[in-house]
Amino acid sequence: MTFGEKIQQLRKERGWSQERLAEEIPISRQAVSKWESGAAAPDTENVVRLSDIFGVSTDYLLHDDFTGDGDIPAVKRREEALQKARNRETGMMVVVGIMAMGLFWQLAGALIYQNHLIVLLGMTVHIVVIIAFEAMFRRYRDDPEARSQRLLFWQLTVWFVSLFPCSAVTRIFWALWPRPCLRILEYLSPFLLYLPLALVVTALLQRKKEARR
Repeated sequence: MTFGEKIQQLRKERGWSQERLAEEIPISRQAVSKWESGAAAPDTENVVRLSDIFGVSTDYLLHDDFTGDGDIPAVKRREEALQKARNRETGMMVVVGIMAMGLFWQLAGALIYQNHLIVLLGMTVHIVVIIAFEAMFRRYRDDPEARSQRLLFWQLTVWFVSLFPCSAVTRIFWALWPRPCLRILEYLSPFLLYLPLALVVTALLQRKKEARR
């Protein structure tokens, strides 16, 4: 599409006559007619004015092979980067939702149904998600934003995944403990191990993330 064709199209999209566009610039109606027919071309100042009036870039107006601002290389690269960022954010929300569901299954299996198979199902979900995430990350490992998102993933993962391993460790500990212990202490000990562990790992990963900025 030529410069004149673009001006004519933009003018008609606004419902403007040639006289109205001429008043906006301002120039004569004959000048607008010549631009649209290709008999003349505007100077740099008027190209900039047209760009401002119609809300398009001067690159779009001046390059016949550009069908929109999205065809401009810098704009295209920016849009592609934004699309990748949106895809990663969507993927992260899906991953977090699945991890939360896995933790819910573990808690329900242990506290409500007292069924080890349900607990195992939740743990399996976590393992599959972690493997899938790491496999997907390999495609974006050279992207600084992706690396930062990976650290965020592990910050969240430690909260979703480490509770039941901590519970298993404390059960083994109390099974080997030679003396009787308070029931409440045995019940709370997984959380006493889980909370400091999750907080420390989260803080270390946050420090690593900030160091990469």
